[in-house]
Amino acid sequence: MIRFLDINTDCLMKIFSFCSENDLQNLCKVHWVLKEIIENNIFSLKTLDLLMCGRRNNPSIMKRTQCSLSFGHRMTIAQNWLNGCYREQQYFHRSKMFPTKLILDRDWLYLSYASYISQHKRLKNEAVQRKYNNEISSVNNSDIADFTKKRDSIFAGRVSGTCFIYEDGYLTEQQLHSPKEYMRCVDFECNMYATSTDHCAKIWRRTEEMGLLYLDLMSNSNLSYKTLQFNNSGTRLYGGLYDSIIERRALHEIDVESGIETVLNSNTISIYDLKIKDDNVLFTANFDTTFRMYDRRSDKDEHIWEDPFDSSFYCLDYDGLYAVLCGTKHHSRVNLYDIRVPGKHMQLYFPQSRDKRRRDFSSSPVYSIACDSRYLFVATDRSVHVMDFKVSCATSRDYSRINVFR
Repeated sequence: MIRFLDINTDCLMKIFSFCSENDLQNLCKVHWVLKEIIENNIFSLKTLDLLMCGRRNNPSIMKRTQCSLSFGHRMTIAQNWLNGCYREQQYFHRSKMFPTKLILDRDWLYLSYASYISQHKRLKNEAVQRKYNNEISSVNNSDIADFTKKRDSIFAGRVSGTCFIYEDGYLTEQQLHSPKEYMRCVDFECNMYATSTDHCAKIWRRTEEMGLLYLDLMSNSNLSYKTLQFNNSGTRLYGGLYDSIIERRALHEIDVESGIETVLNSNTISIYDLKIKDDNVLFTANFDTTFRMYDRRSDKDEHIWEDPFDSSFYCLDYDGLYAVLCGTKHHSRVNLYDIRVPGKHMQLYFPQSRDKRRRDFSSSPVYSIACDSRYLFVATDRSVHVMDFKVSCATSRDYSRINVFR
């Protein structure tokens, strides 16, 4: 008598071809041999291009994901993202409203609040440790307007025009703009740094002499950017203007060495956030209630997604493959998009507040979002909401079929 496990792999694969995904997940629980065959021969191919859990070309989201995920877990988590199945927790509740900025890596969560940046350890059984491991600040008590982290270096700008670089436990602060100007955004790559206020934008070159660190001015522009992003080599800088009402060309490209600025053909009046997909494609979150994918090769917006409720997009995050998350101006809402599916959102997420006494809790903008394959971190005006998608019994909050007819 032949046992089921004695059947060769080719025959088992033929049998499995008649099984649903749910059946295959259940078969993986029956025996480790079946699990190994299904994982390596079926699930490994199905997980290449999943939203938020895809692994083709080692996308950037996997570098932020703390623990390794099996192929089966990837499929379950990706389905939970699409179905709106998650468990939500609230962290770092504040009595004072503040536009917190989030940065996530594999082991740490960094968040700004008031005049400091706190560093929180990521845990195995919980999204993040509530007590900070380190608090990064200086004697300057001005609020932090924006900060970014790359490798082991943090560059932050205060609303008063000062900026600091934090490396190896040491902080170097320098006044880069007039205190009368309001800092909006900062970025850096290699030894190139960029800052923008409500009056102008500047590019700086990092120099070190006698053990001291300085930022020397390279170029100065009278344009005011809401967001700035260097490409990976630091040779080009992309900026989104805060106000381009007349020309409606808010997306610009700056050649760092020559200082030549090019106006790109993206038809939008204000850009709140942007991310670089590759050498040619940019994603922008816009005031005009759209999320856009611009291509330098055609010099136009190749695809435009409109928010179903006519809300401006304040921030966005990209998984490195096909998924883009956008934070909106109203109701603490985050939209999930698949760049392979034009004109349609895949899911909407509405963080909930524990404080039911406050009537305006749901009107907060999403100031910043950060994600890995399992977690979504959402910064609202008073707290950080964390959604855990590695669950199997959560209530589904499915808003994927919402359509608003204009």
